[in-house]
Amino acid sequence: MKRSFVSVALFTFAALGLTAPDGALAQAKFGDAEFKCVSSKQKAAGKHCSALLKAWATWDVKQDDAKRDASITKANVKLDGAWTKAEAKSLAGGVDCVEQTFDAPALILSTESLVAAIAADINTGLDLGIKDEAKCGSKLIKAASGKCGALMKLASKNTKTAAKGGLGDKGPAGLTKASDKFSSAWAKAGTCPTTAVEGDVEASVDAVREDLVFRTSVAPGLDDSEFQPVSFDGLTDTVDYEGVTHTPRCAFDGDEDYHFFVKRGSVNKVVMYYQGGGACWENVTCNIPVCKDGADAAGDDPDLATSGFADLSNPDNPFRDWNIVFVTYCTCDIHYGDIDQTYSGALADIDVAHRGFSNAKVAEKFARENFINPDVVMVTGSSAGSYGALFHGAILPRVWPASDVNVLGDAGNGVITPDFLLDEFNNWNFQANLPTDIPGLLESITSGEGLPAYLEAVGEFFPDVSWANYSSAYDGSNGGQTGFYHIMVNDGNVLAPGALNWWESSCTFESLMRQQAVDVDAALATGPDNYRYYIGTGSRHTMYGSDKIYSDQTGGESQTIVDWVNDMLAYQPGASASGDWNNVSCVDCGLVLAGDPTPPVIPTAPFEAGVSPSGVIINCP
Repeated sequence: MKRSFVSVALFTFAALGLTAPDGALAQAKFGDAEFKCVSSKQKAAGKHCSALLKAWATWDVKQDDAKRDASITKANVKLDGAWTKAEAKSLAGGVDCVEQTFDAPALILSTESLVAAIAADINTGLDLGIKDEAKCGSKLIKAASGKCGALMKLASKNTKTAAKGGLGDKGPAGLTKASDKFSSAWAKAGTCPTTAVEGDVEASVDAVREDLVFRTSVAPGLDDSEFQPVSFDGLTDTVDYEGVTHTPRCAFDGDEDYHFFVKRGSVNKVVMYYQGGGACWENVTCNIPVCKDGADAAGDDPDLATSGFADLSNPDNPFRDWNIVFVTYCTCDIHYGDIDQTYSGALADIDVAHRGFSNAKVAEKFARENFINPDVVMVTGSSAGSYGALFHGAILPRVWPASDVNVLGDAGNGVITPDFLLDEFNNWNFQANLPTDIPGLLESITSGEGLPAYLEAVGEFFPDVSWANYSSAYDGSNGGQTGFYHIMVNDGNVLAPGALNWWESSCTFESLMRQQAVDVDAALATGPDNYRYYIGTGSRHTMYGSDKIYSDQTGGESQTIVDWVNDMLAYQPGASASGDWNNVSCVDCGLVLAGDPTPPVIPTAPFEAGVSPSGVIINCP
């Protein structure tokens, strides 16, 4: 049974120092007490790991259990003292660094176990009663000791310099140097009959580093077995963040309460996922409404989703072990509105609180305080959440400047009319929160050029960030991209005859979407080369929660979606050996997959009977 929000709130706000309505410790700023605290802990953890391995190295030669245990105890006491000192210094700076990392006893227990396993691996096959074999084993363990200390020293420096982007290119260079030193020390140890393989031992040391960084960067109190809601009273709660008081809530009176969700993983990587659910921008669309207008602590629970990337039990899911923040959607403004509107018109006046930006910023604050310095961040979302991901993607690289950031839009490719962009878009007060220091960004909206110009602007400004869009070729249904585009073609009038006949815009949508993707890719290819697109066959809206991501290449796509995403995660823009990450497009794009949206009657142009998994094809002139 789920814990009530009462317990979640007590932990989240009191223990982790989130700024709650009743006051709490201050939000950390880059370079201040929290990051210094974590950096100090990581440095101490490296010394601890190194000392434990040295104790085992000495034991190989002496085989004195009491002396080994005394050395381990001494190292444990030093680590505990370093933990206490770092936390006290952080607390004096107004920032809680106690609950935001694992405590010293937990880290000691884990490191002792991992180090003992490395020593046992190296000693397998050795007769420590033979002096030369004992010395050889000792030298090999010392090689592991040196690398563990070096890795954590790098991690500590990366955290300490996070505000300036971390170590940057010095990070990989430092890792290479540590690896070379380990290899050299291993070779100098000489030949002995250990069954341990150099590469395997080095991988074990690397795993210790991963464990230590995770335990010093990810808040341990978050549930790792299921998603938990973080909830707000939409009428009374406020959250102070970066000098702004945010008021998280949902759009409509009577259903104001807001919830987002969080789950701890087992690696120092974070998914920021923005939920989809349409949008509304005037009297009729908001009265119907054509958007998700509430947040449900039970019904929106991501644990209920069990397919596609949402299936965290699938071993092929690259995000199965990641920390995840699920930003629930209920404000009808693509996660970026910041205004209360009263819409008058053909139907009754309706009050709408477009607070998507505040909701997203509150979730961002939580993520920033609980996942302090992730190795990798994936910013993504579906449908309206695709736009949430793409636009908050211009903010989050500065929240985690030392992280490898990726931004992937799922079924939000910006095919809209210029009239909608210029006349309706700012009903959400969208422009007010756009970063003002990114050349061309604001102009992409005010000029009517839209998402392609926006992606060119952010792609140039954040050359180390990988940007991408996914869409099926004919993304259909009234809730899909063709549906909203068709409404715009009908001047935004949902009540106009044929305005809901989304299929009538299928061919135009496909042509415009493809051209936009090609244009953005071409614009950035000669610069940072950090944008890619994937166009899949059929008319399904969104891919994130579909199992087709693991297997579908029906339309002649060169690779599956999951392989393309894995390539994206491996890609390093600007690096000479960054790996391959290519644009992917269907060849037979009109093949409609089983379950894809179709008109109620077949044939209805451009949908007709044909050979495909669903028995329907799309035939554009």
